[in-house]
Amino acid sequence: MGTMPVFFFDVGGVLIPDNFAPQNALETFRQLRQADGLDPAAACAAYERLQPALDLGRISLGEFCAAIGASEKQFERDWLAMHPLNPEVVELIERLLATGHSVGLATNFCRTLLNLLMASAPVLSDVAVCCSSDIGEVKPSREFFRQASAMMPAGETVFVDDREINVDAARRFGWTAIRATPGWLGEFQKAFVP
Repeated sequence: MGTMPVFFFDVGGVLIPDNFAPQNALETFRQLRQADGLDPAAACAAYERLQPALDLGRISLGEFCAAIGASEKQFERDWLAMHPLNPEVVELIERLLATGHSVGLATNFCRTLLNLLMASAPVLSDVAVCCSSDIGEVKPSREFFRQASAMMPAGETVFVDDREINVDAARRFGWTAIRATPGWLGEFQKAFVP
């Protein structure tokens, strides 16, 4: 029998809703409970401009919040409230860990926000983390997948992401990749969960 596969899950769009995806960002900024004066359109434009640097760890969350005119602490509270963990994915991660699989998160994300999210689900302290802001690389780059593979070497790596470009890049890298579309969780469980 071969070795067990390892599993990487994306965060936005898999573990939590992707509220800051380009098509959702403006509405998300409208929902933030910031002090008077926060202009959602201007905040969204600043986010679109600064998001790559935030994901790469080149600017801090505090710098980002200052640029959009938001209180960092309030932004953190609002952000966490707007991004509930998907309980079915958390349960899946728990089951995979309980059966001896290595599990990780592979994400383009601000580490400060990821830490807030991880603190809200104790099981996430048991997973490996390949975070763009830690390694200075983002999906879909080959280097991102190389560094993630080095964290959890395996004969087979299974990756779940909601963005087709990342799924395609993972496949080119040699991973088994699943796009998180409606119904993905049931198919995943049939294929990989005893």
